[in-house]
Amino acid sequence: MNSAIRTAGHRSTDSVDRVVLEPSVVLGLRERVAPSEIKAFFARALPAVAGELARAGIHAAGAPIAVYRHEADQHFDVTVGFPVDQASAPPVTLVREQLPGGPAARAVHEGSYDALPAAYHALSQWFAERHLAPPTMMWEQYLVGPGDAPQNRYLTQIVYPVAR
Repeated sequence: MNSAIRTAGHRSTDSVDRVVLEPSVVLGLRERVAPSEIKAFFARALPAVAGELARAGIHAAGAPIAVYRHEADQHFDVTVGFPVDQASAPPVTLVREQLPGGPAARAVHEGSYDALPAAYHALSQWFAERHLAPPTMMWEQYLVGPGDAPQNRYLTQIVYPVAR
């Protein structure tokens, strides 16, 4: 797992940590997606990205990630992919997302994806208590997910960069 986004143990959704991250790179597929289309996009994107990385001889450096940005009109620009070595150049079908280093707010949610709103609520409170506005770009990393454990044991890390 990428040391820049390693988590120490399981945490509840009501816990938000301030962490310092190293910059990292994600290669993936990017689309404009409505919330109702996200599950289908993931089902299509993850195997496609894994296949493209394998054909290019690029090894994932961690668990799958979804980068969300520019929410407008009930749609998000979403990139679904995998962290890779900084020097990896994307195959023509994939995009390169640079995840910023520096301070970030992080919540780690253990449980089904349907319960993720509790972690987002905790993050919203964390930003509000500090009189900070959440950035327009954030990401989820799926440390334990389908095929790895039952839904109640999924582990999702949610990260928002914090302006310095």
